[in-house]
Amino acid sequence: MRRQQILKDGQFGFLLVLPSLVLLALIVVFPVLYVVILSLFRSAGAGQVWMGLGNYRDILFDDPKFWPYLLNSMKYIVFGVGSAFIVGLIVALSLNAIRKFKGTARVIALYAWAVPPVIASLMWKWLLNDTNGAINAILMALRIVKNPVAWLSLPYGTMMVLSLVHSWTTIPFIMIILLAGLQTISPELYEAASIDGAGARQKFRVITFPLLRPSILTSVMISSIFAFRTFDIVFTLTGGGPGETTEMIVTYVYTTAFVSMKLGYAAALSVVMVVISMMMVAFFVKLIPTEDVS
Repeated sequence: MRRQQILKDGQFGFLLVLPSLVLLALIVVFPVLYVVILSLFRSAGAGQVWMGLGNYRDILFDDPKFWPYLLNSMKYIVFGVGSAFIVGLIVALSLNAIRKFKGTARVIALYAWAVPPVIASLMWKWLLNDTNGAINAILMALRIVKNPVAWLSLPYGTMMVLSLVHSWTTIPFIMIILLAGLQTISPELYEAASIDGAGARQKFRVITFPLLRPSILTSVMISSIFAFRTFDIVFTLTGGGPGETTEMIVTYVYTTAFVSMKLGYAAALSVVMVVISMMMVAFFVKLIPTEDVS
């Protein structure tokens, strides 16, 4: 009798989670499987031709654009996330140290995170405009530059400009994770270090940085994944230009799918992007220290 009752409870539990499983399959599993299957075909006229792994072979060995665009994506991650981490760490340390107006300071620091990326991109596009942009107006008023600078058309500096815009949108996210990590560090450790005569630099090197390492790696990992798949900032500000200097894998997927109408090849590029993202996650997860609970 008890066995039957347990079986009925198990069936009831399964019925409770069944709607969630169906919804998960519809919005996650089915699209993923469809993209994977689509990546095995190539557009030919109005139909699709079976290619097997041919698309993947062409991407890795025959596509002259894939590797340069991947390099651009890596530059975007390094410059954007790197600068965001440095500023985010400084802001987190500052917010953790202040005693008055903590709430107000945190709200101000989180402002950029509340702005949608598309709105932020349009805002920065106006600020960086070479004819009537506010940044050029300020620099010319201060006599730092004589003529307006075409920030979004620089032959070699546009990638850095894009990365700094992405950094502006990412700083609050990194800051809040680092701030949460800082608040888990016991003040008694700093008091003991002060008694031993340790200075601010020694405290940071011996106490803060080692104990903050999991938060640092977690914030950098998540930010890197977001930067790798960021489309709106690049598309809104430069569209991949000037030339192809800011073309990335994510914009390459877009143009391949919706401009060239090569859906199978774009699907294969998407799968490659997912694989690269998983490799990045695996790399950071291996670096994140784990406590031995045994």
